[in-house]
Amino acid sequence: MIDLGPLVNKTVDFRFHGADLRLDLSHALFSSFDIDVGTRLLFKAVGRDEVLASARRVLDAGSGIGVIGLGVAAAFPSCEATLRDRDLLAVAFSERNRARNKISNAKVEAGLIGSGSIGGPWDYILSNIPAKAGGPVINAFLEEATRALSPGGRLAVVIVKPLVADFEKLLATLGLGVLAMERGSMHRAYVLQPKKENSDAPPPPMLGEGRPAIAEFPPVSGAPQGQVSVFDEGFFDLAAYRRRSGDFRVLGKAYKASGYWSLPDFDTIGFPQLAAAEVLGRFASGKPVEKALIINPGIGHLAMWLALAFGPPSIGLASRDLLSVVAARENLNLLLHERDLQTSSSILDIHNLDPAILGPLDLIVEFGDPVPEYDWIADSWARATSLLAPGGLLVVAAPPTEAVRLEKRRPEGFRLLGEKRKKGSVAVAWRRI
Repeated sequence: MIDLGPLVNKTVDFRFHGADLRLDLSHALFSSFDIDVGTRLLFKAVGRDEVLASARRVLDAGSGIGVIGLGVAAAFPSCEATLRDRDLLAVAFSERNRARNKISNAKVEAGLIGSGSIGGPWDYILSNIPAKAGGPVINAFLEEATRALSPGGRLAVVIVKPLVADFEKLLATLGLGVLAMERGSMHRAYVLQPKKENSDAPPPPMLGEGRPAIAEFPPVSGAPQGQVSVFDEGFFDLAAYRRRSGDFRVLGKAYKASGYWSLPDFDTIGFPQLAAAEVLGRFASGKPVEKALIINPGIGHLAMWLALAFGPPSIGLASRDLLSVVAARENLNLLLHERDLQTSSSILDIHNLDPAILGPLDLIVEFGDPVPEYDWIADSWARATSLLAPGGLLVVAAPPTEAVRLEKRRPEGFRLLGEKRKKGSVAVAWRRI
C-alpha cells in the first residue's frame, strides 16, 4: 500500500449524536477542505431517527473518506456498519479514518452501487449519491436498495437540486414514502421507507437521462452475460453503467466496445489513448510483448488495440477506479472471448506485488492521473523500476508539463526513446536498459 500521508490535505473534527471523530481529508477525493454540505444535511435528516439508533446492519454506499458510515458506527456501537466505494483511494481513506478513530464495529470494502452486489438485508442504507454517476446508475441503485431493506428498514439519501424533480416522481413508482426531508440551497436529503411490497408494479422510469439501447455482444467466457469478475471478488452487473456501444478504430485495428457512465471516451477515443498507441506502434514494433500492464485504462481502448496489434497472452489492468478496471476487462473479454487475462484492480499497492506474480513485464502503459500537491511521478518510476524486465518499455501519456517533469526525474537504467503529441496530450516512451 502506498503511503497515504502525503495525500492528506487536512484533518477535521466532526460530531454526530454525541460521538466525536477526527477525519483525514484528501486533495484527491471529494470535499477536500471540509465535510460537504450534502453529508451534513443527511446527518440532520437522520439525526433523530430511532430506527437508525436501533439498526443492526447499516450500509454507507459511496463512502468517500468514511464520514457517514463511521459517524453512524461511532454514534451507535451496537450496529455493524459497512462502508463501500468504487474509488479504491476512498476505500483506503475510509479504512485509515476507521483505524484512526478506533471504530471496531465498521468494515470497509470496494463496491459499485447499482451493480447487483448490494447484498443485505440492511436495516438502514445511507448514501450521498454522486450526481456524476449518471441517471441510470442512480436509478438502479435506488431500485436495488429498496429491495435490499429488511422489514421496517429505511433508506436515507442526498440528491442534488437539479435531480430533485425527477427523483420525487420516481419515489411513487418505487413504492417509497418520505418520512423526513431537509432542504438545502443545492441539495435535498430524504429519509425513505417502502410503503408495501408490490411485485406487480411496472419498471420505474429512469432518473434523468434515459438508458440508450445497447447492442448485443457474445457472452463473456466464464461469467454470466454482461458481468465480469475481478480477482474472484464476485460479479458486477454493469447493465446500468453501460452508456452506449459502438465501433471504433485505432491505427487500422477495428473493434466493438461499450462506453460507461462517468468514464471518459464512451463515444470517441481520447487524444491520450491515440498518442499512446502511436508511440507503441513506433517503438514496440518488432518486439514480442508477453506481459503488459495498463494503468488507468478508462474503458479499455488502448488495451483492446494492444490485444489486436501485439497479441500479448497477459494484459493487466490497474486503477484506483474499480469501475474502470471492471469495464475495461469486460470490453477485453468481449473482444478476446477465451483468453484468460490477468487483472489487478488496485493501483495503490501494485508496485509491492511479487514480480513472480505480476512481472517481469515487457510493457507498462500509464495514463497519468496527477493529484494536486502529490508526487505521482515518484510512484510511476518506482513501479517501472520494480516491474519492468530489462528491455521492457514504459509509455506514459500525460499533460506536457507533467511529461517534462517525468523526463527530468528519469532514474538510471532507463533510456528516452521519443514522444508523440496530440492536442494537449503527450505520450513518452522509455526503454529499461
